[in-house]
Amino acid sequence: MGDVRSRLRAAGYTLLQSEPRLEKLPNFRPDVLAWASNADGDLVPWAVVEVKNRLKQPEFALPALARSRDLMGTVEHYAVIDGEWFKADRGVRSLEPVDGPTPPAYGSQGRLTDEGLATSLLVQRLWFEANRLRDAGVRVGDGFPSGTILAETARPGIELPEGAFLPVRPDVLWRAKREALIEFASRGSSGSSSHPAVASAVAALVEKRLTGTVLDPFCGTGSFLWATLDRAADRGVQARFVGYEINPRLADLAAGIGHGAPSPVEIDKADAFRADFPAADVIVTAPPLHVRSEDRHALLNGSTTTDGEVAAVDRVLRALKAGGRAVFHLASGFTSAERHASYRTFLAREFRVAALIGLPRGALSGTGVRSVLVVIDRAEPSETFVAQLGEDWETQLEPEGAALSAALEFIDPAATPRVPGRP
Repeated sequence: MGDVRSRLRAAGYTLLQSEPRLEKLPNFRPDVLAWASNADGDLVPWAVVEVKNRLKQPEFALPALARSRDLMGTVEHYAVIDGEWFKADRGVRSLEPVDGPTPPAYGSQGRLTDEGLATSLLVQRLWFEANRLRDAGVRVGDGFPSGTILAETARPGIELPEGAFLPVRPDVLWRAKREALIEFASRGSSGSSSHPAVASAVAALVEKRLTGTVLDPFCGTGSFLWATLDRAADRGVQARFVGYEINPRLADLAAGIGHGAPSPVEIDKADAFRADFPAADVIVTAPPLHVRSEDRHALLNGSTTTDGEVAAVDRVLRALKAGGRAVFHLASGFTSAERHASYRTFLAREFRVAALIGLPRGALSGTGVRSVLVVIDRAEPSETFVAQLGEDWETQLEPEGAALSAALEFIDPAATPRVPGRP
């Protein structure tokens, strides 16, 4: 296989995949897939190679090559039998011996527009760097390699492990970076990227309040910010997105993604327990668990605490503008532990605690604890929507899911249609 790849590179192909896992074709894996530019300058699947040994007749490779053409629209089709190259005719009905692959008609420096492939290449790049650090004896505590992998480049694109640079359409790269981080994190033990279903639900819960400044004081790799930014973009809302992250590596990763965002993004490397937050119209965040402070934090209700989760909620609410909304993803103990009772009473008296949505184990990434989504408005107190979700929680939190729909109708009720002829 190595010789086949070498011959393709010599012919001018830059992006090669061996037995690739194709997102939309899970049961189909060609031996070698080569990408090249089309007439419009976009990278597309251009050539496919089936590699066989001890095959009596080269024509036996034709069905697989024809399937590649039908499924992917490839242009050139080769069979390599015991090291000898054969090229299929335009109709992929016959094979003729050739010296090797033909250079691609429009070169291989096109721009990638396939989001699935861009995501796959970024995941490979993250694992390549993580394994390189591990082999060098470097211990990466949060599980993520250097944030420079996702950093902004002079041209939007991906630097491949072998040193080649692959241009990528900016909007495709923006989405692929996010998906790559989620996929990479899901294979490890890091809880620095929130579950996609939770991030999507959090964004939906603040959608009607999106404006001005959106803040995540404990942003990790930015999952909540990106999901909320998507909602703003879909609605045509211009907003400023601000994140704080104390871990420099995670902050760099988030900043690298933010550079390609369709709205202004600022990621600060700072301790959210000491930083000065901007006044925010919307706050979305998942404070760290099991944090105890050596110093006692003064709370809005006049008491003090060393509990990091309560201190985080209190600090965040200080930054929330009148009429603004905050959504927290917290351990369920925040809503049930006796030690938090007086602070919960204070919140219910001074804020609108709009919703409490309980989630089972597994919803709070990197932990085995139950959790809860807490929606708080800086508004007059009122009744609270309460739900406890079970094992089907992901379905319940889908855009049209029963629990999410009910919560949204309660916290942001649709205007009642006016009946003609009535005041």
